[in-house]
Amino acid sequence: MLKRIALSSMFIAAIFSTKAQSDECNFTGIWTHSAKPAKLFVDVSKGGVWVYSHDLNPDAIGLVVLKSLQIGAPKASWHAKMYSAAEDAFVAVQITSNSCDQLSVGYQGEEVLALVR
Repeated sequence: MLKRIALSSMFIAAIFSTKAQSDECNFTGIWTHSAKPAKLFVDVSKGGVWVYSHDLNPDAIGLVVLKSLQIGAPKASWHAKMYSAAEDAFVAVQITSNSCDQLSVGYQGEEVLALVR
């Protein structure tokens, strides 16, 4: 019984700490692409992500990476549309955050983009 109460308390604390963290994070700003020499600009209020700089492809600056960004539940997750060259269309993706300095974009259960500050 005591073990169950302790585990329940830890679970509740984890939920509230995630909520508090997401409420405190300001995700708008410049983020670094984890796999390419590029930076992306995230604007939560405008619901989008654009290429801010790209060392290997300067023509990409200003291109839309994510659009239709919508806050999900919990607040540390969002839904958006990301361009897929394979589909030649924007596809639904999920965005999650484990901290104020990390964003992960997933498509069909796989991470397709990671951003860090």
